[in-house]
Amino acid sequence: MSDSKPTRPPQVTLAGWLVVGGSVLVVLLAFSRVQQVGSMETQDTLRDALSRWPGDQLGLTVSGAQRLLQITLMIAAATAATTAILGWQALQRSKPARLALSALAVPLFVTGVYGGGFAPGVVSAAILMLWFQPARDWFDGRSRPAPPAAATRTQAPAPRALVPPGGRDPLLDLPPPTAAPLHPVTPAAAAPVVRPPAVAWACGITWGCSVVVALLFGSALLQLLLTPDTWLDEVRRQNPELDYSDADLTRLLVVVFVVFVVWALVAAGLGLLVWRRKAWAAVLLGVSAGLACLTLFPAIACIATGILLMRPESRAWLTAVRR
Repeated sequence: MSDSKPTRPPQVTLAGWLVVGGSVLVVLLAFSRVQQVGSMETQDTLRDALSRWPGDQLGLTVSGAQRLLQITLMIAAATAATTAILGWQALQRSKPARLALSALAVPLFVTGVYGGGFAPGVVSAAILMLWFQPARDWFDGRSRPAPPAAATRTQAPAPRALVPPGGRDPLLDLPPPTAAPLHPVTPAAAAPVVRPPAVAWACGITWGCSVVVALLFGSALLQLLLTPDTWLDEVRRQNPELDYSDADLTRLLVVVFVVFVVWALVAAGLGLLVWRRKAWAAVLLGVSAGLACLTLFPAIACIATGILLMRPESRAWLTAVRR
């Protein structure tokens, strides 16, 4: 263990503030959702859900479902408030705070989905980032030594022979060189070991967007399978020119949702490979971010990911040969 206090890695800073900011957002959204539980729209939604499988197997009334939803949202708000405090403590290098965050990640994700939208997924992904390197070394108080700088090879001058008094310098009797002198060979620069902050930010943005997309389209797929009429009516209302049958339209929506969920999971996997210093994964991730700009995804996040991966320090770290 190093005597000096290790510097907090940028990955930990990113993850810690994602935990704090995402948790605060979950609290605000949960309380906003609690105020809407008694609305007619929520009652109609619960009534429709309880009339279909698997809601009809729960034996709940609309009022009972409302109370259960309120309790779930309050649990989500309390859990999120706790993770916000623990996220700040984790930024101060508190290992118990990191353990507590890991224990609360699952209940926050399960309860927060009902009121926090994508924010609980972002918080859960950020908590997972706290267990990757170099975060583990930082929490353990270890500082990995920087690679030794490549020493410049300097050739010491050859010792001159002692010249006897009144004699001739023996070096003057050497024949002239018949070949050009060898140029000094510059030693190859050592590959950078520390992960650049640009790569860390690119991976963090990728994981955050992937979690959001997977949750949005995964929940949409689940709702489509449970309540297809609601989705079909909404799609036909927004696109009255569609002449698909209900079965064909349902299959089309299922394919679209599955494609986006799989795309999000593949992007998250590419982000993990980039984190592990795979140059080819960075190329594929850049292509994925470029294609995502043509879809409904936030173009700013996709453009930022591509720019961060194209920065000189990112390319040097990804393409350098590790020793």
